[in-house]
Amino acid sequence: MGTRFRSEQTVWQTLLILTVFTIGVLANASDAKAQQTQAAFSEPGHALCGALDLRTNTLLAPCEFSKATKTGKAVGECPRGSFFDIGTWSCFSCPAGYNRTGFAVDTQMACSKTVSAQYKSATRVGAHKSCPSGSFHDPRNGGECWSCPTGFGRTWSPVDAWDACGKFGASARRAEFIDRVCPEGTITDPNGSCYTCPDGFRRTAAAVTANNACFRNESLVPAEKTAALTCKAGEIFDFVDGGTCWTCPEASVRSIFGIKSNEACEYTTMRWESAKRTPNGLFGLPGGHEIAAEVIAERKRVDAASEKFITESKMNKSDAEAYRTAVWKQIHDAPETSPELKGAVYDYIFDVIQRGAKTKPERDMVSYITAYVQDTRKLSASEMKLVMESWQKGLQAKKASRPTVSTNVYDTGVAPPDLRSAISSIMHIGPAAGLGLLYIGGSAAEALSPAFQQMAGRIALQILPYRAKEIFQGVTISSSGFAGAAIGPLVILSVSSVLASIATDIALEQNKQEAIVNDALAVAQRPINLARLLKTDDGRNEVATNWALMTQEPIKPKTALWARLMPSKTSTNTVPKVVLEGEKVVVGAPDIPVIPMAQIDAIVTTTTAAANGTNAWESVSGKATDIAIGTDGTAYAISPTKANRSGYQIFKRESKANSWTKLPGAGYRIAVSDTTAWVINLRGQIYSLSGSNWQIVRGPQAQDIGASAKGVWIIDVNGKIHTREGNGWKNIPGTGYRIDIDQDGRPWVVDKNGDMWVHGNDQKWQKLPGQGIDIAIDVPGQARAIDKLGNTFVFDGAKRNWVATSREKDALAIGAGGGQVWRVTKNNQIYRMK
Repeated sequence: MGTRFRSEQTVWQTLLILTVFTIGVLANASDAKAQQTQAAFSEPGHALCGALDLRTNTLLAPCEFSKATKTGKAVGECPRGSFFDIGTWSCFSCPAGYNRTGFAVDTQMACSKTVSAQYKSATRVGAHKSCPSGSFHDPRNGGECWSCPTGFGRTWSPVDAWDACGKFGASARRAEFIDRVCPEGTITDPNGSCYTCPDGFRRTAAAVTANNACFRNESLVPAEKTAALTCKAGEIFDFVDGGTCWTCPEASVRSIFGIKSNEACEYTTMRWESAKRTPNGLFGLPGGHEIAAEVIAERKRVDAASEKFITESKMNKSDAEAYRTAVWKQIHDAPETSPELKGAVYDYIFDVIQRGAKTKPERDMVSYITAYVQDTRKLSASEMKLVMESWQKGLQAKKASRPTVSTNVYDTGVAPPDLRSAISSIMHIGPAAGLGLLYIGGSAAEALSPAFQQMAGRIALQILPYRAKEIFQGVTISSSGFAGAAIGPLVILSVSSVLASIATDIALEQNKQEAIVNDALAVAQRPINLARLLKTDDGRNEVATNWALMTQEPIKPKTALWARLMPSKTSTNTVPKVVLEGEKVVVGAPDIPVIPMAQIDAIVTTTTAAANGTNAWESVSGKATDIAIGTDGTAYAISPTKANRSGYQIFKRESKANSWTKLPGAGYRIAVSDTTAWVINLRGQIYSLSGSNWQIVRGPQAQDIGASAKGVWIIDVNGKIHTREGNGWKNIPGTGYRIDIDQDGRPWVVDKNGDMWVHGNDQKWQKLPGQGIDIAIDVPGQARAIDKLGNTFVFDGAKRNWVATSREKDALAIGAGGGQVWRVTKNNQIYRMK
């Protein structure tokens, strides 16, 4: 986390200065207002006590300390079989056979089990990148690129120190991080190359090119949180006396002194009321309507944001299903109020910044965010300067008011004000905006720092009851005092990240802090490079925080524009007929109408369906989000359990087995070519299973993969379709969202609108009737699909339409192969057709 928090103690002290943030005045939704960066404010901030009021040039009364009041013991107890963690004041348990390690309980290495010693070689992923012109190389973290301001040279101080750059006759300055020489998460070696060890392996002392460069003798997994021991809403927890709860007087905050001391609560040495900027909303931003409509149409990012909250809040199955439905209802009825939509749109913009804007709405939005981030920096740096000036002049005024013969405590030893707490209200993040931060990173896992993600997960548990009231009962979450307080730690972390980007450290010595403030003023004037900013934890949090500021107000979309962007999904268009005769696709027959799958009830069932129109399904143990079946009947599944930052755990189950076997690696979507499994992970990387190991396959960044014995196809993150040819990939005209391949090598595709297509014998795409969300093919004529309601269907070539095989409205993904059909439900249950 860089310089934001030097230790857990600093994190604890930072959280002690928690400020409850309030929502500002509703922003004007006019076109002119939408084109501003909203940095304007009515007047600069001013001191409330303990300093000089720069507006009136008068010395304000000093701020005070107060005792805290004990309210009782912390509530709760650990369930049987779990253990108590004092660092988080919560209960956890390790999986069967695993023991607690010395690593933090909320890390991926909290529990361990000894396994047989294994050595493997490291994989070279590329050469070191050269530092850009004007920057210099530093060995920090294995190799980084930094630059000093124009005219400044490198000093002997560490590269991330406040005085890393110097110039004769000028205050020292900080250096600016530019890039890493190796990708994040890889091993930087002096030989000029970057490497990775297999998942779960760590680097040995052997040469990085040796067969024993990586070593593993234990399996490390995260612990599962079973309960949290907490205080009541609005109270302060302290570890003293085995865990107790306290309150501070109104308008005071917890200090760094002992909870039982007379100084436990402080009316801080200097209290500052910051300038307030005009808030805005998603539909008050340039490009906001168009991008929101695109995100709603593709659905996957909104669904990912919802699933993230369901997982982190440990929602039960029935509530989760109701919540998913309510999320889309809220987006339909009042999209401006949906935090899931705001989080999903940010994930979309995060990806746009990585790949570069291509459309006018994307360019407008990125330009707006760039200007907004810089305006936040300018306003923050300006307030920092005013805080320092008010404090310094206050010291001078206090000194002048005392007799010269008396001891003057203001001469030495007085620390400057805490700039983080002094200007934190500039962020002006109310509960609604803080809630929106919880939904970022559902589909773009790298959008927030690991610390931010972990804290968001903890807060989701606390905020769940309030979010449930909002989405099911229409109760505004900002009306709940505890809801705002629960989000407070996330806001503090946001503020710290923004300030860390412009002020490397917050020093206790006055001369250092003056230099830091001056440097912050200069840094705030620099042009913003969003892509570079998103390479650091602080930068990711800073951009996300600004997004929360920009979108927190419920500005309604413009009626006419929104209606044009979100047309009705019903259609009376006709599509070419597709008839399957034996092993051939016959195209070019008379058109047949598009029939929504939900309306296909009167079609006579075929031998592929039971007499009542449904097939019998048997439940299979385990949980999954995606599934694929090989020609030998072996099933491969992606688990909903996260394996690492690249994806989720992978399992296989042989045709006659009664249990699943966990495979190494991590994935997101899976397919089987004959008997060889292929996966793509959350990074869009492609892997094939060779023996017991996954081998990376170079190619476009992918979002889905389909395979059969006759070929492997992918859909890249831009929707383009590619087929595997030799050791490369060939682009095929057309776009899609989900794909599978039949035994003749023909691709069947679902596009982002839900329309379904097959690549016919004439090498042209032929449209199928109906709309779906996933498709799977076993043998020619046996295409299976899921509609948007979760029903399953089989395509009947003779009837030229779909036949319902299940009306249970719960399917999320489908797999077929080896004469078998499997489905995965929306709550991750697995079923196999009898």
